[in-house]
Amino acid sequence: MKEIIHLKKQLHEISFYEREKVNGKTVRNKCGRDFLYYVFNYHLSEEFNVARNNPLDIDRAHLFGYPVPALLAWSQIQFLSLASFLKSYGLSLKINHRPSTNFLSFVAGILFSRMTYQEGIRVIEDAIQSDETVGIDISLGWGGLLDHVMFVYGYDEDNLYVIDTHQVPTLEYESVEASQYYFKLPKSVIRTRWTRWGRVWRVVQK
Repeated sequence: MKEIIHLKKQLHEISFYEREKVNGKTVRNKCGRDFLYYVFNYHLSEEFNVARNNPLDIDRAHLFGYPVPALLAWSQIQFLSLASFLKSYGLSLKINHRPSTNFLSFVAGILFSRMTYQEGIRVIEDAIQSDETVGIDISLGWGGLLDHVMFVYGYDEDNLYVIDTHQVPTLEYESVEASQYYFKLPKSVIRTRWTRWGRVWRVVQK
């Protein structure tokens, strides 16, 4: 079995959340919010967990911005105040090395930052080794315009190990070990799904 290099916290210390449902259907287009929940849960587990300040609580309190219907997620208004909220906790976000210091720079990072697949994997592995929280943002369709970001817990030679809040039926990853939402995501899948819109979200402590 290949050695998994992972963040310092153990999986049992992470507060797993299941994506909310409405009328039995999973709410869509909340992956960015959910990734950031795991970032805060990792750094501030007593303040952000399933019982307190979970992703639904984050939306209700408008902690990152103003939640929008799934069809308007492209607007990024749900992250209007993200940069200042991160800063209040001594954290900052980079998207493909591009700092997100305010809403406009966040949107610019989403739209204009570029990174190759090889560099993305290197940045993720460097972040894990430094115990920094990081996300992988890859294509689900439409040439990468339909995308999905996931919290990366670890990696080995052939895979990333990611944490999600639901299982995306069209994404080729498989549930392993401690939670049904802890997945092995092959690097070969990432390479295939990497487009010009491929992104790495890296949150660092200032």
